[in-house]
Parts: sequence; C-alpha cells; structure tokens
Amino acid sequence: MNLSAWLERIQSLHPKEIELGLGRVREVAHRLGLTRPAPCVITVAGTNGKGSTVAMLAAIAHAAGYRVGTYTSPHILRFNERITIRQQEASDQALCDAFARIDAVRGEISLSYFEFSTLAGLMLLEQAGLEIAVLEVGLGGRLDAVNIVDPDLSIITSIGLDHQDWLGNTREAIAVEKGGILRRGVPALCGDAEPPLTLLELAQQKGTVLQIQERDYGYVQTGETWEWWYRPQPGQELLMEDLPVPGLDLVNAATVLTALQHLALLVPRAALEEGLLHPNIQGRFQRLSSPREGVSVRVDVAHNGHAGAMLAQKLRRARSSGEIRGQVRVVLAMMSDKDHAAFHAALETEVDFWYIAAFAEPRCLAAETLYAILRERGARVCGPFESVEQAYRQACQDADAGDLILATGSFVTVADVMQASRQAG
Repeated sequence: MNLSAWLERIQSLHPKEIELGLGRVREVAHRLGLTRPAPCVITVAGTNGKGSTVAMLAAIAHAAGYRVGTYTSPHILRFNERITIRQQEASDQALCDAFARIDAVRGEISLSYFEFSTLAGLMLLEQAGLEIAVLEVGLGGRLDAVNIVDPDLSIITSIGLDHQDWLGNTREAIAVEKGGILRRGVPALCGDAEPPLTLLELAQQKGTVLQIQERDYGYVQTGETWEWWYRPQPGQELLMEDLPVPGLDLVNAATVLTALQHLALLVPRAALEEGLLHPNIQGRFQRLSSPREGVSVRVDVAHNGHAGAMLAQKLRRARSSGEIRGQVRVVLAMMSDKDHAAFHAALETEVDFWYIAAFAEPRCLAAETLYAILRERGARVCGPFESVEQAYRQACQDADAGDLILATGSFVTVADVMQASRQAG
C-alpha cells in the first residue's frame, strides 16, 4: 500500500478517534523491540507553544552539528511533517515500512491513529542513529502515547483550557495530566509563569526539580533585540544579551535556551541565532504570498483562548510595525469542542471582520453555528461560507491595500488556506 492507503487504514482500525492510555501502545512497542529513540530525549507537553519549542530546539541542535530528530503532531499539509530526521521529513516509503511492521506485530491489539503514528515516529527516529530526539506530546501527557518514553528533560510550555473532554475543566486538573511527563530525578521546565499549584505539588511528589519561567529563567525584550536570563541556583545568574528576535514567541525561546543549559550541548552563538531565526515549522503567524498588492496574508494554528491572546499580541505588533495599516479580516473555522466565545474574546479588539466557514472534518463546528455565536457576541461576520477556501477568496476580494487577511482557528483551516494560496500562485 502507498502512504495514503496506509493512513486510511490506520484511521479506520480503531473504534475511537482518541483513546488515552499507555497499555496497548507500550505492549506493541515491546513487541517491536523499541527502547529509546536517541541517547538524549526531550519530551514537550503544554497547551500552546509545543511545536514552536520543539522546532527551535531541533533547529539550534542541528545548526550546532548534532544529529537530531523530532516527532510532532498534528501535521498541516503532509503526514510526513510529523517525523523529521536532521531537519528532513520522513519519506513515504519509510513510513509505509514502519506501518507495515507495526501492523504485523500488533496481533490482536487495536491501536488508534495517533498510537500508530507515535510508534512509527519512535521507530524511525531510533533507526536513524540520532544523538537527540525531541518528542511533542499530542494530548495531555500522562496517558499520551509519547509518554511511554522516559525523557532526559521534560518541558511543559503552558497550561490553559483546551481538550476539556479528555483532560478536565480546570487548569488545576489539566496541569496534573500534563505533569504526567515528569520523572523522578529528571529536570523539568515550565514555560507558564503562573502554573497551577497542582503541578508544583506533583513535581514535589515525584522528586522532580521544576524550574519556572519568570522565577528561575526568563527574557526581556529590548527593542530590536532581547536578552535571556537564568538563575540555576540562588546567587547565580547567567545572561545572554543582544539576541535576534525570533519569528516565534519569546516565551518559548526563553524556555529553549534554558533547556540547552540542562542538556549541556556545545552550541556556538552562530548556531543559536541560526536556530532561533530559522526553525523548521509552519503555521505560526506564517506569511503567505498575497493575491493582491498591498494586502498581507498570514496563517496561524491558534485554536483556544490562550493562543488567541498570544495571536492578538502579534496583531498589535504587526500594526505598530506598519504591516497592518488598514483592517484585519479573519478567516475562521474551528473544531466543535473548542471554546469559540473565548477565542473571539481574545481577538475581538484586533479584528474588524470575521469570515466564517467550515472544513471537511467530522469534528468541525457547522459554519452556521459558529456564525451565530460570533454574531451574538457583536462581531462583524461575513458568510457563513461552505468552505474555508470560499471564505478566503471572499476576504481577498474585499481587502484593500494595508489590510491583513488572517486564517486561524484550526490546523485544518490553515492547511486549507495554504492549499488555496498555492493553487492561486
């Protein structure tokens, strides 16, 4: 079977799209003889910022000459994006071979799509002879398939409300799930400056030394540059000044620089700057080619209230820099299980028009429903449109010079606009 056929097959094998738990995937990993994907493993969990953190860590390590691989999810355009080895996506053939081997040994054990994906990622990373593997948790942490691997460093980027059906309805409950990646005696970082008390208690119970942003490390932006500081213990402070401002969020960049201290990697300043400025990632306030002169187009995979607030900051910076001189037109389609009102609330002061659509996924919220939610909140809504592409094309027609078109709300929304942009180009 080709890759498309394999993806269709693993999508249909398990009765549930999401079923958390480590028993099934751990047993199949044992049958496959999987141990560790690399001598050094970093596991990254969190509500937002996971992908950015993974990308910057891997890009810096690669620029410094280390053999590094990553496993992330979800993908935007191609499944192959989920597994990279030395900054290159896994090939179709390598993925097909991995899926075939997993299918052959799993026997009576039913695996979900994500469990198949994770085992394939771990297998290909282990086969590649890497020095470093950076693994992104898909959902939560404690019961996520990635958590079958014991890390050398655990990172929790942020803790917010998302995936409440699986993780709980409070930050306190969600923190316990994400804290499941902590290990006794293994250092850990938390990029959330105000983590719930439950995470601190869990770290203490597990014997994990947890360092927290703004208490143990942090950043200060100074105009066109920024500085990173770190206090490994009382009375000691490391400082790095005049760093180039990355395209990704500084809150995650500060966590990445702190992670490098724990990993004891030899990273020249040039490699550090190269990795910060050119991480291998898509869909984070990414600029696309514009269909009209003077109109900017960006895409961002933000899909919850916390990510919406960070996206609003980016819009404010884009306006202050002169990129936005007119209006902001947002193309929006979202999954049904998201807090749509919170996402709108985070962005409402920065957005002029909302182009409401839906994408072809069972979990997508109907465009009519999303339209009604935002209209009731007083938003200036356009549509509803039958597809994201249709909404995007209407936004392009309506835009004037100085306007920004922003597609957001889901990885799928971003993928649909990226496809439409490529076809138009």
